[in-house]
Amino acid sequence: MNISSKRSLYSLVLPGILIICASLLIWRWDSLIENVKDINEFRALLVILPMVPYILFFITTILGLRTNNIGLILVSLSYAVSYFAVNIVDINISSIPKIVLFILPLNIILFSNLKKRRFTSKTGTTCFFIMIFQIIIIWFFCYIVDNPDSRFVFDLNKEFPNVGQKLFLHSKFFFKIFSYDLIFDNIPFISILSLFTAMLILSINLVNNKNIQLAGAAGSLISAFIGISSSSVQPAMMIYFSTAGLILIITTIEASFSMAYIDELTGLAGRRSMSEAMMNLGRNYSIAMIDIDLFKKFNDTYGHKTGDQVLKMVAAKIATVSGNAKAYRFGGEEFTIIFPGKKADEAKPYLEELREDIEFTPFVVRGKERKGSSPENRGNNSFANQKTAKVTISIGVASYSKILTKPEKVLKAADKVLYKAKRAGRNKVLIQK
Repeated sequence: MNISSKRSLYSLVLPGILIICASLLIWRWDSLIENVKDINEFRALLVILPMVPYILFFITTILGLRTNNIGLILVSLSYAVSYFAVNIVDINISSIPKIVLFILPLNIILFSNLKKRRFTSKTGTTCFFIMIFQIIIIWFFCYIVDNPDSRFVFDLNKEFPNVGQKLFLHSKFFFKIFSYDLIFDNIPFISILSLFTAMLILSINLVNNKNIQLAGAAGSLISAFIGISSSSVQPAMMIYFSTAGLILIITTIEASFSMAYIDELTGLAGRRSMSEAMMNLGRNYSIAMIDIDLFKKFNDTYGHKTGDQVLKMVAAKIATVSGNAKAYRFGGEEFTIIFPGKKADEAKPYLEELREDIEFTPFVVRGKERKGSSPENRGNNSFANQKTAKVTISIGVASYSKILTKPEKVLKAADKVLYKAKRAGRNKVLIQK
């Protein structure tokens, strides 16, 4: 499992742990309050606790503005508005929570899949006004349905008799959909369908893109959904929405870390991660520099997209090297492997195994006929009927010594040995002597 997959798995487990902790906190809330009710400082803290979700969503909004992530901004605003609408607004509109349960998952689907752009971009302003329009429409119809005898509804019927009456009847019929509960008393069937659709789409996109923030969107949505549908408004609402905010913050930081330290194309650790690892090496280690042979010619022949597939294939092989090895993408078609606790001659057998594995793995060049075939047919096609290309690598290895006393010197020596291997005919593993 490469680093990208491990981080994707971690990003799925973490929201689950936080939601479980939130549930346990709610379960023990009454006894906790009873034990500390005489502490003046804690009583003061209880007053500001309902504001915690706003603070957390404000932080995620700032993070979204800082990284030009319009999706994160709109997702944060969606949660903040939902929390305000369900928990704070005191206007006798009982339909709002059930409407929010339906509309919130749909908004999270829409906003979490937006590409990174400035909030002031056309996409950003359009989506923002869509959210404002939703707020106005939902409030308007909910108010009409829940307050048929209000002055506003009376004036509306008086000024526009036909329009007002029809609007009320159609709105009432429409809102019956949101009053039909299934299994759970507080969750309408249509809201369950909305949540299921959102989770399915987010899961598919997460598998395809391995975007950690999609896992954060899914986890935060579940937490907020539980909070809204909770039978006890407080403290469940505050705790679950705070948990949603924490999930967003943590996954956003994790995604930023991945961008800085993980190579997006191959999923291997990047050069910055390698530099930090080199700072913590002792006096017994070796470093291997790896280069794909004739990669420029391969790109010129088959195109850069196929070249990217070669990089992914080689990276996947490098990631599986044993011997307590740590693999990194150095840049371009070059890779680095660090063997802590091993000299160059001890690391060589593992590298020979890697070289042979790549040499004898046929690389199938994707042609036009592949795009029109089904996955089943692709698996049944023999390599004889497909265009294949041979991929080989050259490797240079150096280890710590009295002369090579710093990791940078060892790396440079490995790079020199690598080019000796390429001049010697390529597809070789040479070590510093």
